[in-house]
Amino acid sequence: MKKVYLLVSVVMASFGSFAKAESTTPIIETVTPAEVSVTISVMNEGAPVKSALVKIVNDKMVIGAGTTNEQGVVTIQIANYGSQLVNIEVFHSLYRTDKMKEIKLENGKTYNFTMTRKADTAEAIEAESQEREAKINERIENEEANKEEFEKRAEESKLKQEELQQERERLQAEAEEKAKQAEEQRKVAEEHKQTAEEHQNATEEAKREKEAQLEQARVQREEEARKRQEEQEKRAAALEAAKEEKLEEAKEAEKAAEKEAARAQKEQEKEISEAEKEAKEKEKALKEEQKKKEEEAKEAKEKAKEQEKLEKEQEEARKEAEKLQKEQEKAAKEAEKEAKEAEKAAEEAAKEKAKAEALQAKLDKLDEEQKDIDEDRKKLESDAKEIDKKMKKGKNVEKLKVKLEKINVEHAKLDEKQSKLDEKREKLLKKM
Repeated sequence: MKKVYLLVSVVMASFGSFAKAESTTPIIETVTPAEVSVTISVMNEGAPVKSALVKIVNDKMVIGAGTTNEQGVVTIQIANYGSQLVNIEVFHSLYRTDKMKEIKLENGKTYNFTMTRKADTAEAIEAESQEREAKINERIENEEANKEEFEKRAEESKLKQEELQQERERLQAEAEEKAKQAEEQRKVAEEHKQTAEEHQNATEEAKREKEAQLEQARVQREEEARKRQEEQEKRAAALEAAKEEKLEEAKEAEKAAEKEAARAQKEQEKEISEAEKEAKEKEKALKEEQKKKEEEAKEAKEKAKEQEKLEKEQEEARKEAEKLQKEQEKAAKEAEKEAKEAEKAAEEAAKEKAKAEALQAKLDKLDEEQKDIDEDRKKLESDAKEIDKKMKKGKNVEKLKVKLEKINVEHAKLDEKQSKLDEKREKLLKKM
């Protein structure tokens, strides 16, 4: 009977480990998404029930699951909940299954369950089996002479063995049901992993699109800066040409003024010479010359004003050229700033991508560790089944029990590895 308890312990340890790994993996799809967090409290005669499996089911689909802690409590979060009616189901191999049917979850609410212990537990069956075996052995040794009594007690032992066999088959059926539930949880975990991969791909695609947009914007800014540079160069060349034209006009005016002055001086000298010959005509000539000089002075004054105006225009052209040069320098600085910002954004995107890839690599490594644990678990279960077959033959029972104890110890070690692996996985998922 002890082998029955050990087999149940093995199945429960494996199933409880898996349920713990999936306790924070809610998956639900609703029309109107809303995040819901509920707490499930499981008690028995005022004492907490730990390691109880809690499932929230909608239309035969598990949308949230978890395992109660030492206080008999588990908190389940459902990222997307559409206020649909659900069933809350609580399972434990030592207690009768309990359910709440057709309820609408309320965020932050605690749902209390009081579980009823089954009539016979695996520990009680094992203790009773050992006690009866001891009594039977004692009666066989002390009452060998009473054959009739021996046969009677042997028949009782046979009936009890049949009852124990039926109990073992019942427990085995429950273990198979737990294995089925574990398979459902593994499917939920696989779906969660696929969703994470899709999210990762979407994140990388968004980053690539962002990089493409930044590159396009950078090229566009460079093209606009190049066009502005060309326009500024054209304006500067036009101003330079206008400046040269004004300078040429000034030079021509200066030459004309000098030529006119030379001509006037020659005429003055001629008139003075003639005035020496004719005194009367001298005064008249002087007056005419004075009048002429006044006109020439007026003309020169007007030309001087034109020259001053030209100089002002040249000064304005110089200032305009300086202004264009400053604008060009400002545009160049802005283009340089935009280029640096684009480069910085690209570096940050690269860091995010590298971080995501590093986290994914770590998760992949953890998946390999999970695979090793599952393979070791499968081998232990296979060994346990072989021992069950041998125990049915009734040979070397004590040695087989020792082997089962060793297998149980190995399962406990795997449970510890599974717990550490789950903690690592949860830490990595929080960083993503």
